[in-house]
Amino acid sequence: MLFDAHADILTDIYEQLKIGNKDPFTTRHLNHYKNSGITHSIFVNWTDPDKGTRTDFYNCFDVAINYIKGKSNLFKICYNTKDVKEAVSLNKLGVFLGVEGIKYLDKPEDIELLYEKGVRHASLTWNEVNDYATGLSSVETGITPKGKEAIKKMMELGMLIDLSHANEKTFKDVFDLATKPLVVTHGNAKALCNHKRNYTDEQLQMIKDKNGVIGVCAVPNFISGEKTNQNVSYLAKHIDYIVKLIGIDHVGIGLDVCYYLYEDVTSTHVEGLQTIKDAKNLLNELIKLGYSKEDIEKISYKNFHRVLDEVLK
Repeated sequence: MLFDAHADILTDIYEQLKIGNKDPFTTRHLNHYKNSGITHSIFVNWTDPDKGTRTDFYNCFDVAINYIKGKSNLFKICYNTKDVKEAVSLNKLGVFLGVEGIKYLDKPEDIELLYEKGVRHASLTWNEVNDYATGLSSVETGITPKGKEAIKKMMELGMLIDLSHANEKTFKDVFDLATKPLVVTHGNAKALCNHKRNYTDEQLQMIKDKNGVIGVCAVPNFISGEKTNQNVSYLAKHIDYIVKLIGIDHVGIGLDVCYYLYEDVTSTHVEGLQTIKDAKNLLNELIKLGYSKEDIEKISYKNFHRVLDEVLK
């Protein structure tokens, strides 16, 4: 099995249906996923915090989820790892529903509305400063009182809390509140690439301290500031660095392959991982680095499954 902890597919389905593509996943993604080896993934709703609206936010969930449910021959919506195993046995793509930023929720209690829709994953912010927390656009503030209530509600319901895009204060604030494992679904090691979306050794240690997982991602500027290193081999070095720092049990994959959201962009521009169909190439790089079959299984899905088993109800 291979678990991709972050894909913006809900957003793409919604946007494509709006412009008249009646079957967006089949026409844009299906063949890539068939060749990728990915068996299950978190599909998120990313509603642009600058250009989107509350209506877009809720419509994205309703429209995309209805589409996925209507494609029951391709997908199985998952609420736990037992569902994943069933999806794999049926040769269907397992889908966990997620949300990248809760700016458009009126109040913390509205997380229950998302939960009722099947959502089992959320981050508080996508870079922006909102009523719940501060993302990477500012260093001034962290989590707000409303944000604290949102985290408590997520823990109460049994949802995966994602620290991707949080600034350092928000990251630490959520760490202090959390009683169960935390994740960064998509991000890399700052020691290898000093980008604001990557994570310091101290933050990686905090993920370990909560028995969580970070999923490495295939965004070129998060892999390296040098174009010659924006490749799948160097991404594997991020995994290797994290493993050596915090252990084999705390790293996974969250590729964030999302070029398809942008007009006339046809690849990630990461050599060896141009589209989602190339996902297996990352595992092949780990083999070259001497990782065992058992190690690769942990990175491929078992580490995230451990967290899902502990967090989801």
